Amino acid sequence: MVTEETSKLADRVVAAFFSGSGNTFHVVKCLADELAKLGREVTLYPIGSSEPFSPPDGAAVGLALPVACFSTYPTVWRFIDSLPEGRGRGIFMLATMGGMSAGMDGPIRKVAAKKGYRPLGSKILTMPGNYANKTIPDEKNAKLADAALRGARNFAKALTEGNASWDGGVPLISAFFARLAHTSKPWKVFYRMFPLEVDGAKCLGCGLCRGLCPEGNITLEDGRALIGDHCQSCQRCIAFCPANAIAVPGKPSERYRGPSADEMLPLLK
Repeated sequence: MVTEETSKLADRVVAAFFSGSGNTFHVVKCLADELAKLGREVTLYPIGSSEPFSPPDGAAVGLALPVACFSTYPTVWRFIDSLPEGRGRGIFMLATMGGMSAGMDGPIRKVAAKKGYRPLGSKILTMPGNYANKTIPDEKNAKLADAALRGARNFAKALTEGNASWDGGVPLISAFFARLAHTSKPWKVFYRMFPLEVDGAKCLGCGLCRGLCPEGNITLEDGRALIGDHCQSCQRCIAFCPANAIAVPGKPSERYRGPSADEMLPLLK
C-alpha cells in the first residue's frame, strides 16, 4: 500500500543521467539544484561511468535520459536493464524530447517495478531540437529551455511532496518502441540517414570524441578521429568537438549544445 510517506522522495538521491548534446544534463542539473533547496542531498551519476552504480542504502534513484526513437538509447537501456534490485527504494524518471515520446516512460516504469523499485513519478520535458538546424533559433530555444527548467523545478517539488505521478505509457505502442530500441535496427536506419563524417583538415586528433562516445564507436587513426558503424546518433561528439570537425555531410547545420563544455564534460570524464 502506497501511503503519503512512502510516496515522498528520500532525503538522499542518486540521479543517473545520460546526455548527448546537453539538454538532459541541463534539466537534471536544475532538478538537482531545486531538490537541494528542498533539503535533499543529490549526487549526479553519468550513465556509462566506469564506476559501479551503487546508491547508498535508503537513497532514491533518479533516471534522467533523452527520448530517442520514441524510447531511449541502447546505452541507457543497458543501464536500466542492469539496475540492482530495488528492494523498495523509490525511483523517478526525468526525460527530454524534441517532439513526441509515445509514452516511453511506461516500459521504463514496468522494468523498475519488476526489479522492486517504488515508482515515484515521471516527467517528460520538451527542449530545443538539436539535429539538422540550418540556423539555431535562439529566441525559440530560450523559451523552450526556460519552460523546461520551470517544469524540472515543479517536478522536484512534486517529488518531495509526494504528488508526482508516473504515466503507464501507450499500450502496445510504447512497448513496441521499447523492444525496437533494444535492437540495432532503428539506430542503423537513422545513421544511414544522418551519417557522421570527420573533417580531417579540422580534426585536432585530441581524442575527446573517442573518450566521450558512449558506444566506443570512435577510434584514432594516424592522429585523426574515425567513426565506426555502430553509432546511436546521440550527437555528443558533434556537440563537444573543440574544432567543430564532426558533421553530417551534405546537410550543413549549426552545431547545437545545451550547456557549455565546462559544465558537462567534467562529469563525463
